[in-house]
This record gives sequence, structure tokens and C-alpha cells, in this order.
Amino acid sequence: MSPRLRSIAVAALLAGIAVLIVSAPHGPVGLSADEAALAQEARAVTATGRGSDGRTAPLLFRVTEEHWLQPLPVYFTAVVAVFVPSDMAGRYAAAVIGAIDIALMFILGRLLFSGTHVAVAGALLLLVTPAHFAHARSGTEAIYAVPFVLLWLIALVTYLNGGRLRSAAVGGLVLGLGVYSQPAAPLTMGFLLAVTLAATWATGRPRVRDLAALPLAFAAPLVPLAMWFAVNPQSYQDTFGRWAIHAAHLRFPLDGVRAFVNWTTLGARVTNYWGFFDPSWLFLDGPSAPGTPLNGAAPFLMFTVLGFAVGVARQLHAGPRAMTLTVLAGLAATPLAASTFGRLHAIDAALPVTVFVVWMATTGYASLIDSQSSYRRLLGWAGIVAMAIEFGRFYSGGFAG
Repeated sequence: MSPRLRSIAVAALLAGIAVLIVSAPHGPVGLSADEAALAQEARAVTATGRGSDGRTAPLLFRVTEEHWLQPLPVYFTAVVAVFVPSDMAGRYAAAVIGAIDIALMFILGRLLFSGTHVAVAGALLLLVTPAHFAHARSGTEAIYAVPFVLLWLIALVTYLNGGRLRSAAVGGLVLGLGVYSQPAAPLTMGFLLAVTLAATWATGRPRVRDLAALPLAFAAPLVPLAMWFAVNPQSYQDTFGRWAIHAAHLRFPLDGVRAFVNWTTLGARVTNYWGFFDPSWLFLDGPSAPGTPLNGAAPFLMFTVLGFAVGVARQLHAGPRAMTLTVLAGLAATPLAASTFGRLHAIDAALPVTVFVVWMATTGYASLIDSQSSYRRLLGWAGIVAMAIEFGRFYSGGFAG
């Protein structure tokens, strides 16, 4: 078997294992309000080809005046509902997306690391990361942005490893498609496009006209969205007008700048953004909001921080490589969109952050285990065992049965 086929086989095996672990047993009987809303729209599309508000094949789905759903979760859930009971279709659809994430994380690892075992370890670490695991079991739209970020990273790594600019352009296209994944995605994907442009420029290889291919590729999937807003202008204010740029600020950009730098608004967003990186809630205490899919657990296993710290130190010591700076910039940029939603610790709006943390933690643990120092090797293996125990406690505490 060729190395490429072997990698595909391992990725498929990991995805199969992931979907079995994530989907069975499959959570509480009752659906949350967000799960029920997604299931309702999926049922309406399956039955009539319309949203619950009567729009034919809508691009955005109105649940309430201020609650709209992005199209990808609804349509994918509608497809899954053909094969499983409709009430649980959202959870099974999310489980499939979560399994795809694991396979993509392995493929990314094969591009980043020299050994297959390290790529497998990175995929498994993403699987047992509580934030990813819990949302892969929740029939909401939070998980849907993650595969687009992984595909973007795969395309960008391919380019930085000597590929043609078309690889980076594919990354821009993927980010554009990711806009349709969940409410925070328009801002998140826009920030990551800026990261892509910076990383591409830093290589010193492309010409300015070549860089134009990235925003053009990003914009191409957004043409249907522009047409949708042209036909349904009233829908903009309660969707992208809340998530990205207010309609009035499109007409008067200077007012938008003033609103953005308003001290009260800016202070609240900075507080949310800074609070997102509080190690206590990320690794120890869990989200402050009750009733979240994490059931009070922290988004990351506590001993993830060991690998993350070692990974950051190792990468920075090796010098300012483009991929390292891209991962750190992505880690910093992803919670920016979540901080605009006015909720502290909004991990559901910033779930792609798990990819960047896991990437760096995998780098750190690989460095420890491959070290010539017996002390560092022992520390690495102790951290891995501790994470396995942590995940067992997390699973049995809120997800078994």
C-alpha cells in the first residue's frame, strides 16, 4: 500500500472510531432549545423544501426575529434525518462532523510531523478534548466551523511546504465556504483570511497580483449570499448586521469606526476577549454559563497545558517559522469573533480554537517523549496518562449513559 493510501486508511479508521465513541451512547433524551430549533428547520426542509417561515430553499433560516441559523448545519441535518430518527438527527450529524475533524486532524499532522504516531496522537487528543467532544455530541451548529479551519490549515501547510499559490487560494475558498457554518464564522473566517495573507506575504514568494487570488477565492462562495441579501434585504440586520457589520455602517463606514472604538463597547469586548484566555476556566473550572454542552467541565483537559507550554517554547526557540506564527495568530484571532457576541467564555462561538491548542500541545508532547532526557520522557508519558484519566472522569461524569 502506498504512503498516501495508508494515510487515507488510517484517517478513515480514526474517523470511524471517533463516530462510534462520540455517538454512542448519545446524550440526554431531551433536546436543548438550540437543538430543537435546528431539528425543526431540518424537518421543515425535509418535508416541504422550505424553512419554517415559508421561504423556499432558504440560505438563512429564521427561528425568531433575532435568532437565525446558518445553512450548512440545517441542510446536513436534513440529510442525516433521512437515515436516523429526526429528533436525534442533529446529534448524529454533529457526530459525523466531529469524526471528520479527527480524520482531518490526522491528515494535518502527517503534513506537520515526521512520524505517523505523532499525527495519530494529535487526532486522538482532539477527540478527547472536552470542548470538541461535547459539541460533537450536541445537535447545534457550533462544531461546523472546525472542519473548514482544518481544511484551511491543510491547504496553507501544503503551500508553505513548497506548494503553488493555488494551494493557498484553496485555503481562501474553504474559508469563504466556512462563512456558512455558524454565526461567528463570518468574522472568524475573515480574520483567518487576514492571517493567510500575512503568512503568504511573509514567505517572500508571491507577487502582489498573486495575493489577489486569496480574497477573490474567499469572496467567490459569498456571491449567493450577496444575492440572497439583495432579494431579502430585511434579513441582513438580524444576521450579518449582528454578527459582522451593521447595515447602517455599510452606508456610513465612519460611523462604524466610531461605534467600534466606543469606549463602552470596546471595553466590554476586550473584557470578553481577555477573559477567554483565562487559564482557570480553560483548564480547570469550565464555562460559567449553566446548561452548556460541557456540563460544567473545562474546555481542555488540564494536562493539555503542559504540552501546549512546551510546544510554544519549542517552536519559538526554533525561530519565527511561518507555520508557528500562523498557528499562534489563528489562536489569537479565533476568539475575536466570539468576544463580539457579548458572552463571556463563549467556547461554542470559538470552537476552532481547539485545533490550534491541540496542534501546539501535540508538538510539545512529541518533543518531551522524543527527548534524550529520561526526565523529560517520563514527564511526557505522565502527562499523557494523566489526560487519559482526566478524560475518563469527564466522560463518566457527564456523558456515560
